[in-house]
Amino acid sequence: MILFLKSNRVMETNNRIMAILAHLRRGVAGIYAQRKLNELDEETRTQDWKDFVQEIKTTFSDKTKAVDAE
Repeated sequence: MILFLKSNRVMETNNRIMAILAHLRRGVAGIYAQRKLNELDEETRTQDWKDFVQEIKTTFSDKTKAVDAE
């Protein structure tokens, strides 16, 4: 996704978040995207980019790898 954002010169935080959410369409990712879009519609301020990236990593990280490593 970072390559897509850079190659298409998507620089504004709101546009970056929307571009990523637009690619999340099916299954759990699609449900997450719809929930996030609804949440952003209700907000008057833009979410911080670093916070959004961390939220994506946390939401979609493979938790079984961490458990297997222990």
